[in-house]
Amino acid sequence: MKLKTKQYSLILLLMLIVQVVFICFYGAQKAGYHQDEYYSYFSSNRSLGFYYPDREWVDTDTLRDEFVVKRGEGFNYGLVHLVQSWDVHPPLFYDLLHTVCSLSPGIFSKWQGLIVNLIAFIISFVILNKLAKAIGMSKGLRLTLMFVYGFNPMTISCVLFIRMYMWLTVFVLASAYLHMKLISLIKKYYAGNELKGFVLDKPFDAKFKKGFVSYVAAIALVSVLGFLTQYYYLIYMCVMGLSFGVWFLFLMPKNRKKKNQDTDKDTAPVLNIENILGDEEFVQQAASMAERFKYILVYALGGAVSLGIAVLIYPSALSHIFRGYRGQEAAEAFSDMSNIWDRLGFFFGLLNKYLFSGMLWIIIVLAVIALIALFFMLRVKGEKDKLHIAHIRILMVSVVGYFFLVSKTALLLGDTSNRYQMPIYPIVLLLAAYFTRIGIRAIVGNRTFAEIQIPVLGTLLIFTIILIKGLTIDQNVLFLYPEDKDRIAFSEDMKAEGAKAVVIYNSATPDNIWRLTDELLVYDKLYYVNSDNLEAIDDSEIAEANILAVYIADNDNMDNILSVLMKADPNLSWSGEISRKDMWTVIEMQ
Repeated sequence: MKLKTKQYSLILLLMLIVQVVFICFYGAQKAGYHQDEYYSYFSSNRSLGFYYPDREWVDTDTLRDEFVVKRGEGFNYGLVHLVQSWDVHPPLFYDLLHTVCSLSPGIFSKWQGLIVNLIAFIISFVILNKLAKAIGMSKGLRLTLMFVYGFNPMTISCVLFIRMYMWLTVFVLASAYLHMKLISLIKKYYAGNELKGFVLDKPFDAKFKKGFVSYVAAIALVSVLGFLTQYYYLIYMCVMGLSFGVWFLFLMPKNRKKKNQDTDKDTAPVLNIENILGDEEFVQQAASMAERFKYILVYALGGAVSLGIAVLIYPSALSHIFRGYRGQEAAEAFSDMSNIWDRLGFFFGLLNKYLFSGMLWIIIVLAVIALIALFFMLRVKGEKDKLHIAHIRILMVSVVGYFFLVSKTALLLGDTSNRYQMPIYPIVLLLAAYFTRIGIRAIVGNRTFAEIQIPVLGTLLIFTIILIKGLTIDQNVLFLYPEDKDRIAFSEDMKAEGAKAVVIYNSATPDNIWRLTDELLVYDKLYYVNSDNLEAIDDSEIAEANILAVYIADNDNMDNILSVLMKADPNLSWSGEISRKDMWTVIEMQ
């Protein structure tokens, strides 16, 4: 079935709207926050900074103020950049979150962060569709890809995780798309194809030069934004740049080598300078390579300028990368050759489980069949997919290179480590859909059913099964934290019963208090206790309390400090442990 452009655009728009609603459905179920999500709000909106008194009451508004933009203090991007300079991340995502929070002062809500990420999702949806078109995907296959992308548990998880990775995905996709367009521009000036090689068909004219510089400038702009979003963008930028540069430099006619091999050795010309310079084809190719090298230098200059601009905007980037604790950890992990297979196995397992619902083996089998068919089966060898081999090859190299380097350097944090690979997951899905269709095409041919090509229909069926399994059976959507609903309900019940909230923190890691933010903000005030101080607690409100909700950080002094607390009110007894969360234990005393 051939879709007109307007029909295709309408279907795509309706699909996007449904997917946004679907993601919001999961957003409504998000009951808690990852510790890094709290940090997103704190880094974007902090006021005076946290302080941790001992044996003192603290109004929870003081705690809330560190996560919200107070009235009259919005759009303070200088403070956002200053706070980030103390940590290890670039500031762009925090600028965006701070902007949304400045437009809703005094409010601390998950929807502020989700709105930031939903905007990024919509942009990524548009770019991914353009990227698929740039590599020659049919409208039917592109609709399949966009269906798979928007409903995939990892895409939903990336939106729900209120960090910078959804925006990093935008800039990775934008870079990939612009490079594919740049490759297409170059190929317009060459005759031939990826199998036979290329020969310069017409000289690089003013139109080419203008187009080339325009794409390089656009890539440089994307690189500035990507670098200012997450330093992992630098990995993708370098891998993509290297693969593109090698491809462009070595555009050569492959039939030349074959022709030389077919020449009788006895009649072959003597290899000397005179014969080489007399070979017109060789001279033309050498001159063409020299000219291409000049353009590669322009491309490299664009990348260097983009990084220079990014560092000028945010000078702290250099110290983050070369002297920050994450930069040092990444360097140590990368230099450790003993962990290669363990790390690759870990991240490949995450990709298989969460992106493909454990069914990646089906995609791999079909991809192998597709590769064999493309090069050996007559009914597939001539199809138009071969016109985009360079695009696919460079996309694959960029994805594999990023996956390998990130796997070597990223933190191993269980399923939440998916975040580091999420920016390339859309391209992985694109490549998977691309080769799955060709694999099915090799098996069943290009037949149609209800005016729809069976290979496209088969691809849609396979990925629909993968999605249903991931969303329902495996429940692969991350960062929902449904268990926090019961913890917040406990806090609300305690407040309704007139309980006093006591927070006993570990002096070595007092900042961990923010891991309990959504639970603690239920109360009007909190009584802070330093677990290292075993002196008697002398506070009238504690002594007269009928019930205490105690939040105590894990430490070696837990039993001793709890004994001190119980002595402050002899009428209290330990009612029992309520829950444990991220190095914290919740206890009820009454």
